[in-house]
Amino acid sequence: MRLSFRTIVVSTLTLIVSSTLATAAEVRVLSVGSTQIAAKAIATEFEKQTRHKVTFTIRPPFDIDKELASKAFDAVILSVPAMDNHHEAGDLAPMSRVALARVGVGVVVKEGGPVPDVSTPEKLKAAVLAARSLTYTDPATPNTSGAIAGAALANLGILDEIKGKTRHASLAVGGELVAKGEVELGFFNLSEIPKGVTVAGALPGPAVLSKGSTDQAATAFVKYLASAPAAAHWEAAKLEPATTYLPTRANQ
Repeated sequence: MRLSFRTIVVSTLTLIVSSTLATAAEVRVLSVGSTQIAAKAIATEFEKQTRHKVTFTIRPPFDIDKELASKAFDAVILSVPAMDNHHEAGDLAPMSRVALARVGVGVVVKEGGPVPDVSTPEKLKAAVLAARSLTYTDPATPNTSGAIAGAALANLGILDEIKGKTRHASLAVGGELVAKGEVELGFFNLSEIPKGVTVAGALPGPAVLSKGSTDQAATAFVKYLASAPAAAHWEAAKLEPATTYLPTRANQ
């Protein structure tokens, strides 16, 4: 069964990078939540090896554009489609995007409860149809686990059939609903599995995030995020590092 992924890349923000960054040695990173565990761990190692300080602002995908419009950042971590929009708008430094990792979306159930077999599309379809209720984030929000879950269910041909028992909720709310047994199945990023639930398996599909900066310190951090030494942190956070599927590009 093919996994559902959103790929992650990096690119520079030409309109946002400050000329004072080299002396301030601060790399200001705006990121979606699915990569924060790995990115922060990698940043700690980067800080130990350099004089630079990395600070993160974590926002949901639908708040990224608002944040970029109101504040200054040196690098941004986003899904590939979202990064493409910023590339077309001229916000990114040329040739600055670097693949980081892929984020999978999984099916979860209450911890300690029955775990359905979702190892094939047919078994996933049967499990979803048999479930009394399910939850995922609003699929209308692009580049989210909800959008991927909605697309997967549509591909199974059952999206309309299950609308009546589907609740769209944020990760925190949806995770709590599943953990308490109020909702039977949930669909979340494998890198953001909430407490009190068990992963039954991964969905079928892909995901990408970008970030960048023209400043030397920010550019160095972007490259370090995609380096071979950083791969272990992406794997620990349940993401597939780009070094495993794009070795040449990831190590540029």
